[in-house]
Amino acid sequence: MIMHPTPRRPLITMGVELESYTIELPENRICRDLHYPRRATIEKGERFTRDWSIGSEYNSKVFTTIREAFFLLKTGLRKYTEFREERSGSSRYVIFPIGGWIDRFAGAHIHLALGKKGLCYEDAKELAGYLHDHIPFIIALTANSPVWREKVSHHASNRLLRGSEKYCRTTKRGTLYKHHFRELTYNRGGKKKCPTLELRVPDSSLPEYIVAALCVCYAVTLQWLKHRPLLNQSTHINYLKVRDQSVRHGVKAKLVWTNHNMSVRNYIDLFFRKYEDELRQMDIPEEIIRLFKYLKKGWNQAEVIRKAALRCQKKHRPTWQRRFAKRYAVAIEELLDGNSFERFAQRLGVRLPTVQRTWLGRKEADW
Repeated sequence: MIMHPTPRRPLITMGVELESYTIELPENRICRDLHYPRRATIEKGERFTRDWSIGSEYNSKVFTTIREAFFLLKTGLRKYTEFREERSGSSRYVIFPIGGWIDRFAGAHIHLALGKKGLCYEDAKELAGYLHDHIPFIIALTANSPVWREKVSHHASNRLLRGSEKYCRTTKRGTLYKHHFRELTYNRGGKKKCPTLELRVPDSSLPEYIVAALCVCYAVTLQWLKHRPLLNQSTHINYLKVRDQSVRHGVKAKLVWTNHNMSVRNYIDLFFRKYEDELRQMDIPEEIIRLFKYLKKGWNQAEVIRKAALRCQKKHRPTWQRRFAKRYAVAIEELLDGNSFERFAQRLGVRLPTVQRTWLGRKEADW
């Protein structure tokens, strides 16, 4: 019997661009000052550059697995603590990855491709159709800008609420623009970058939440590569409604799966059931699994930041922003050094609920 070799599945590659505010120490001032790490710490494939709107921007290496993405993102962002000598005076700077605070937006852009050649436009358009209706879920997951113009609001993502029309315009499923300021866009790349599908909706975020969004994108991409039918497709009117819900209410939003309304909690259950095979292939770190469990219990970054900010306001009204910045600087340095998200929230004065340390699956007791 002649054995025919099975065709190899193309390698999925990912990358991240992260825009960020800055905290100046010891003044504990939240600002948009531009800063770079020491040149000697920068590795091939990553860039520390300038975003003309917000200030600092990190362009990651290319990732091929979820664990690699988690490790390299933390390693890369940790280098912001190693500053150039000419900037090291009495002040030093800490990265402040949050979607909004003063009057500018900071986002995290996810790039998806296949191998070193990237994605041709037709493939990117097809993959965009698979990802499109999961965008409101990704917004609820990564919302991280409850503060705008130094005031705490009830909204989960002020960045998307106020900046979508200009920087992150909505698209219909089946349409893919090459224009830069769309929520999903075809990025044609350049001399050092291959063509990619770019997702622009996540707020600037901690590495844990960026990787959680990568998990969603990676699972959907694996489904697309298997040439399976779309699992989630709703009308554009329903899509726009739930997108707005996610922007305003985050974890408290009502989402939609093929025109069926449901809570974020039920959406996560359904997503992990429908994409169970793909998610199990990905070897997702336990730290990332726990974020989805916190999301089911009503917690994301926006909720943590809002609660921490309101607590500082209550205790230190005249100087609450500096108090908050001081706590955040300690929290994120510890997080990038390897501490958990639970410890990060605790440093901000927020206690997260207890979750079971088990795999997300239909057979688990807490699901």
